[in-house]
Amino acid sequence: ITLSDNTAMFAKWAKRWQDEEPYRFTKAIHNYAATNLIPRHLGPEYVIHGAKLYSPWDPSRTEITLVISEWFFDRSLNLIRSLDSKDHPFSKVIIMIPPSATNDHDYSIYTKVPVTLQFRDAPDFMDLCSAEVSTEWFMITNSYHLVANHVDLMFTPGKFVPVIPFTPATYPFCLKYPYCNEIVKLSQRWNPGHKQVVQDMDMLYNTIQRNEFCNEWIERNGENGEDLYIKHEPVRYRHRGEKIIGPKGPTGTDYFAYLIREKKDGMYKMTDRSLYG
Repeated sequence: ITLSDNTAMFAKWAKRWQDEEPYRFTKAIHNYAATNLIPRHLGPEYVIHGAKLYSPWDPSRTEITLVISEWFFDRSLNLIRSLDSKDHPFSKVIIMIPPSATNDHDYSIYTKVPVTLQFRDAPDFMDLCSAEVSTEWFMITNSYHLVANHVDLMFTPGKFVPVIPFTPATYPFCLKYPYCNEIVKLSQRWNPGHKQVVQDMDMLYNTIQRNEFCNEWIERNGENGEDLYIKHEPVRYRHRGEKIIGPKGPTGTDYFAYLIREKKDGMYKMTDRSLYG
């Protein structure tokens, strides 16, 4: 059976509509298939398709500190200066700076958010564990970033569980990249078969669980991560040493793998970013 190619009909349509818009658009319907949303993202539509609707952060229920990794003394000023003009959940800021840095900035000039300077007593890759956080939750970034205009943290309705994106540890998304591959291997020391990669700056860390995780991480790997490879993979370290492409300190993926091992991962709602962005 041979079906008509309909070229004559399509040519007729093209001629008929060449100077006009043949489609009609409406704002009453919107397709949000495979999209995580909070109410702020919705428009005037009456009918929506496929949206996963979550709750935004609630400052009366969640106190969150922003930890900023700084390598000089003033690179974080751009972030701090713009903080009050942004819609964000951060009630405190900690700037991690090198012990040799001098910093006499009065940050109250730039922001209403209380800012604390913490001089490092460990390498910068240990900031996740070293930051002296007093709030229940915190996030981490570095001085090369700015806070987004809207920091759209998402929580499940009702139980108010943080929604965290992960990247599946598959070849196309992760394993073909040496650094990501190494992150997965290290996380599997905590949870064999671990397959979810969480970006350090995407995770909303629970401070109590971070403390427990970091205590064990340091016990396993040394205060400065000196035993991360030499103790656990001595043959590989002897042959590769500093040529190993991977993190030197704890990661958000390690933290989540630890929570799975401890059966505490239910404190998060994980969402696959390869499906939901």
